Amino acid sequence: MGKLLIVLFSSPMQFQNTDTVFSFAEAAVEMDHEVTIFCDIDGVYNLKDSQVLADMETPAAKVAQLLGKGVQVLACMESARLRGIVKKELVRGVRESSLARLVELMEESDRVVAFKS
Repeated sequence: MGKLLIVLFSSPMQFQNTDTVFSFAEAAVEMDHEVTIFCDIDGVYNLKDSQVLADMETPAAKVAQLLGKGVQVLACMESARLRGIVKKELVRGVRESSLARLVELMEESDRVVAFKS
């Protein structure tokens, strides 16, 4: 149907945004939308593969599920670098990106939704 860009700025444990983004993306994919999630600022923490949460599904596990459903997940590598996160620490399948690419995606998308703290 259409192209949806979701921008996630918030970290996984402080706000409900992470779960909302993943549910929103999953619903959009089920409705045949092409979905891209761009994680920027503290949103890059959602993409760390080494997360451990007792009795909870980690954001990394949810990212992996979305990748398996065809969602493109991008990490602003400057935001990641500033937070000490390197590419090898990201969930497999997450692609490096930049703010310049975010601007392009915004222009290419039918809808843009941002989640911030």
